[in-house]
Amino acid sequence: MTAPDDIDALLSAMLAPPQRPSDRHFAVQVERAVDARAAYARARARFWRSFAYEALAIAALLAALWLLSDMPMLAPLAGAAHWGLAPPLLLVLLLWFGTQRWRQT
Repeated sequence: MTAPDDIDALLSAMLAPPQRPSDRHFAVQVERAVDARAAYARARARFWRSFAYEALAIAALLAALWLLSDMPMLAPLAGAAHWGLAPPLLLVLLLWFGTQRWRQT
């Protein structure tokens, strides 16, 4: 009979996967895909951050106009009818800023 060490060596030699050269081209493609995905994630985060700041700035402008409209001198210029147009115009402005930022990235 053969020793257990010989059987282990025989089995490991028979069941081992065949030796083949490494596929460097595939590894480079995977690295590029990972890098591209990371760059896209950074650009997307940068876009949403700038979009949030622009939305905050527009909301601040809208709040300032709303506060100014309470002044007796400016009340006739900013009546209730004008505030009915503010939300759709604000939405259009936000969408325009968003599309401009999306094109830049």
